[in-house]
Amino acid sequence: MKVAFYLNQGRKKNLYCRIGDGKERVTFSLEYTIDPQLWNSKKEMPNDDDVHYYTLIDLKNHLNKKYHELKLEKKENILTILKNVAESLMASEGLDGIAKTLFNMGNKELEVPPYDEFLKAFEKYSGLKRNQYKVQPLDELIHFHTDSEVYVMDTYAGLHARLKGYVESQSYDEIYTATKEWIWGEIYVDAGIEKHVFLPAMLSQWETLWSNKYEHIKKEIGRTDHLDKMKARSWRAMQVFMGCYDSAGDIIKLAWEIDDMELYPLAVIAMLDIFDADSCYDEYCEYEFEQPDEWESVTLDDVEGENWEGPVFFTKPYEI
Repeated sequence: MKVAFYLNQGRKKNLYCRIGDGKERVTFSLEYTIDPQLWNSKKEMPNDDDVHYYTLIDLKNHLNKKYHELKLEKKENILTILKNVAESLMASEGLDGIAKTLFNMGNKELEVPPYDEFLKAFEKYSGLKRNQYKVQPLDELIHFHTDSEVYVMDTYAGLHARLKGYVESQSYDEIYTATKEWIWGEIYVDAGIEKHVFLPAMLSQWETLWSNKYEHIKKEIGRTDHLDKMKARSWRAMQVFMGCYDSAGDIIKLAWEIDDMELYPLAVIAMLDIFDADSCYDEYCEYEFEQPDEWESVTLDDVEGENWEGPVFFTKPYEI
């Protein structure tokens, strides 16, 4: 089964979806307009700066997952069912409706506020009406595109979920690129960890990291000898870290200064393995959002005459 997108040149809302399985196929409109000059016909996708680029990826993944479920259930007319699934996701709002429905489905258990509440909060913050901005959901947060600026809007629940995901999946790249060393450092300094407790946890994480690297490369390539020099260099950095531990007041900062791409995520994961991780995520959120020079808070009090006791939204201009 293949889900593909194409442009129907005879329509103003020209983005269509085609689902094929062998000789069978169904097509339907996604009620969305794309400039043909911004369409990559080879990849059957818009350019990745289109606000619905990731919506289309999510839709494709959703339909593929549903297809396999229906096959296991031995359903008939599967492609027609998939078409109906996609059209129900649109909820008469086209691709925006799909983005909204998938955002709400993916975030319900995380207690992230519904899509429509993000929009109300942004309209209160910006003073704009719905036809004056475009919406780009990205996992647990939303980007709002106006004529002159892009804004990001986030929540405690959303950031908490992302931090938890980075750490539990041991995503070193995301901890390095998407989290702030100084906040983790504040969390460490608040409580501190004795050397005889922290270093064994750090060493355990280091050994797990390299064991996983060797296993992955052996499976993908076969040869692992090129990793030996990298591991030796990593171990030297680890030795420097251990040697400086006693004189460092903030070992998260120490790890960052020695090796921000590897030792820093290692130190964060080791710290959270010792502390209560959920409490640390909450504390991180407090530090992150209590930066008045970065974030502005928005509540829905008195929106449409309602007394709101819901979540607080945080927004700021998005920096690439």
